[in-house]
Amino acid sequence: MTIQLSKLAFALAGAAMLTVAGCGGDSDSSSGSAGGGGGGGGGVPPVTMASVSATVVDGAIEKAVVCLDTNLNGLCDTGEPSGKTDAAGKVTLQIPAADVGKYPLIAMVGTDANDADTGPVKTAYMLKAPADQALVISPLTTMVQAYLDSIGGSSADAAAAVQAQLGLSTSAFADFTQDASDSGKLAGTLARLIVVTTQAQLDATKDAKGLDLQPLTPIQISAAINSRLIELLPSLALNVRDDPTLSDTSLSMAQKQAQMVVAAGVLASASGLTKDNVGTVVASQDKNAPAAPTDEKAVDTVSLRWFNFADLQNYLIRAFEATAAQNTPDANGKTHYTEIRERQIAGVLQEWGMGLENWARPQIYWTGSEWFDCPTTFVHESTRPNAAGESESLYCNAMKSRSTRSNRDISGQKMIDVVRQIRAYPFFDSVGGSFANWGPNPDLSATQTKLGATVFPAGSTLSYRSVVDLGGTEYYDRTRRARIPQANDASNPDSSTWRSVPLATFVGWNTGDFASGVTEVHGNNAFVLLNRDYSKLNGDGTTTAAYKRYMVGFEAATQKARFYQCEGDMAKRALVPPQNGTLFINGQSTCAPILDTTFTIATQGDGKVLRFAAEPAQISDANFQNSRLFVERSGVTFVGYKDKPLTSKQQRLNGPAAEALLAQLGLD
Repeated sequence: MTIQLSKLAFALAGAAMLTVAGCGGDSDSSSGSAGGGGGGGGGVPPVTMASVSATVVDGAIEKAVVCLDTNLNGLCDTGEPSGKTDAAGKVTLQIPAADVGKYPLIAMVGTDANDADTGPVKTAYMLKAPADQALVISPLTTMVQAYLDSIGGSSADAAAAVQAQLGLSTSAFADFTQDASDSGKLAGTLARLIVVTTQAQLDATKDAKGLDLQPLTPIQISAAINSRLIELLPSLALNVRDDPTLSDTSLSMAQKQAQMVVAAGVLASASGLTKDNVGTVVASQDKNAPAAPTDEKAVDTVSLRWFNFADLQNYLIRAFEATAAQNTPDANGKTHYTEIRERQIAGVLQEWGMGLENWARPQIYWTGSEWFDCPTTFVHESTRPNAAGESESLYCNAMKSRSTRSNRDISGQKMIDVVRQIRAYPFFDSVGGSFANWGPNPDLSATQTKLGATVFPAGSTLSYRSVVDLGGTEYYDRTRRARIPQANDASNPDSSTWRSVPLATFVGWNTGDFASGVTEVHGNNAFVLLNRDYSKLNGDGTTTAAYKRYMVGFEAATQKARFYQCEGDMAKRALVPPQNGTLFINGQSTCAPILDTTFTIATQGDGKVLRFAAEPAQISDANFQNSRLFVERSGVTFVGYKDKPLTSKQQRLNGPAAEALLAQLGLD
């Protein structure tokens, strides 16, 4: 469906529309029609008003129209308290006292607005702030509100997630334009890149249409862009830290602007959001779609979360099933489900939990009382979705998540068309990755032959889910042992010959440059945490494929830890098979310290856990947002993790839809 657009919403398309709908004139403040103090006709009591001040910043934004979104439609409508910002980005609204802290604030930044840092605004955009944190309206608070719109929860939780994904040490609610510290300047640069990326995507999706072929409103497109940006925040932060210009705290925002445009282009391209697929995102955000289909209530159900399919000899299925009894809430209001996985590789069927170790669940979770080797038959729990489609889940007695969902009726629609739409969805699933890899390729003649004009049967739904892993879960990977070289062969680079050791030995070996006389840091004397690919921004506006290596070294006596960043050697990557290695320039390693911190080792259950007091933001990216741990059990050290709040998207076919599609492909 297409939401009706108020006149002022066209502010996103041009500054001329900013004053059409009476959402504030040239004065610095105004009030809506609900204002009190008028004659007492009919005995209606006067409305008590309150003055609420806010500051709109990227740089300070002059002539932004700010309003209280009392009907929660994302627009500044006639009658809503509103006003325009002054040169310092400040505005004061007269708001009914009963509405203070109740509704979010919106700032419409049109092309008549001016940014104190970068000058006249070229592409109109919108900023928001949560109802209970409205003193500052900025790109960072906009991300917090987008998180709330997508996932729900509290503004504090949403802000913590945004700060974690950006690697910010300052509050997302702060006015970073008044913070001259390096942290404040970083926040300002990140905020500016959010704006420039948003503007790039607004330009790229202008005049887009929905699945019903009706024009999408600027508000719908902005919501789709913001929801995608939530997932891209770690990549956005890394683009800033990777680039010498953007990370330079001595440069002004105006001096960074040209490089901002280059970085925004990289991010906009990486987002996958286009004029052609933004309609699918809007459909997934339709709040009028039914939240909980009737086939999930006290009957047997199946939900297909992920599906890869090359042919009948090569496929992967990940689904969840529940019996009627499991779908019936227990005394604690919880429902239950089990996980199904099946794959076939080159015609060899592999069952979940059977056979090769890498097809068993590799994670061993800390539940708060024990290390739990979660069996593949384990029964997980969740709450029933409420009317808004919100529910919570507990996976393997350890991982907590919150989700919102909406459901789209796909009964009678062509299977091949729906598969194409699923694959065009620009978001990522934390399990499967890009949806471009979901299901059979509809462009192949074999797929077209199998699916033809076949439609989904009655009762078929496609569920869109926004999921946040709430973070805090600790676990280790049984397949990743933190090994070291043999003592008599310390320079051996072949890690397949290395040995497993207890934590104390592991720490004592990986000394980095803490050891006396050591100047070269490499993967034999400092542990490699991550090899991260990235697009290196060049001074001429082009990009080059590159990668960075991140390592950590320890000083056991003082419990100090040092993290290093190194450029990767692309020549070694080009070898067959490819190798990871540190780049040397003129014989000198590119490894450099990026953070000095401390570590502790504590007993936890029947094991020991090494934790860092702090970590560099660079070791998180869009696909990996976890703090690092090292866990020793039975004298062996494993690589471990502590989850950060991670947002992702899911698309799930319900039982009737999944069974019909699989049967049509021959998987019945």
